[in-house]
Amino acid sequence: MATSDTLDAFGKKLSEPKIWRKGDQRAPHKPLLLLYVLSNYKRGHGRLFDYGTEIHEPLLSLLERYGPTRRQHEPTMPFWRLRGDGFWELENAERCSTTGSKEPPRRELFDHKVAGGFDVNHFALIDENRAVVDVLATQILEKHFPVGIQQTLADELGFDIVLSLKQRDPAFRLNVLRAYNYRCAICGFDMRHDNAPIALEAAHIRWKQFNGPCEVPNGLALCAIHHNAFDRGAIGLDSDMRVVVSEGVNGNGMVQKLFWDFAGEEIELPKASENYPREAFVEWHRREVFRG
Repeated sequence: MATSDTLDAFGKKLSEPKIWRKGDQRAPHKPLLLLYVLSNYKRGHGRLFDYGTEIHEPLLSLLERYGPTRRQHEPTMPFWRLRGDGFWELENAERCSTTGSKEPPRRELFDHKVAGGFDVNHFALIDENRAVVDVLATQILEKHFPVGIQQTLADELGFDIVLSLKQRDPAFRLNVLRAYNYRCAICGFDMRHDNAPIALEAAHIRWKQFNGPCEVPNGLALCAIHHNAFDRGAIGLDSDMRVVVSEGVNGNGMVQKLFWDFAGEEIELPKASENYPREAFVEWHRREVFRG
């Protein structure tokens, strides 16, 4: 098999790992772990990572900031279960009390110094050409996160990515902006340069990566600031289409004006009721994205 074909196959494995499924809940644990590992490989890290000293805290931080709101995040799960995806290897796993897909107690991973990373052959693909890391990271980001978060994660983890135009549906943007009269549904921002809207975007309520359709009832016209905040879960909507603001939002007086002053206010809805945000999509965002 040619090297390029091998890289293509590897990219597919990385971007489509076996994901825990329960209804339409988000489970970004494996993608976030893989992005963290790729980021370190890009900077020259060796093949394996010690769970206790190198994985647990950084991955927990990523899950708390980019994962859905849960009572508890458990970084042990993706670290242990990735070995069923055909490219991940664990060292010292035989010392733990479990040998199947069910992860052992966290303490055992610490005490037995369990380490994990790509197996020798797949690591060699990275080690021979570190530039391919950005390509692999882009594939993972596009598969599991909306555009705004893709760029935020790429900046944080040090990836150079070029977002694919195939992610964008120009008809969706046009139809959503037209339905909302080219104004941010939250703050009314409607800047134009001649006739071209500036920093006004069409946001998916239910993410496209989680079967959110490119239809107006799954869209909101939002300024760039409110779009980014919406995708990050800093703001959301209640069942009455009123703005809810996460308790974690803080900042100076401008933040008060841009966010807290709109808390409890109804968004500006389209004139046609068939274009109103669909409650099923809003409920998904409230449950899987909003960080109340």
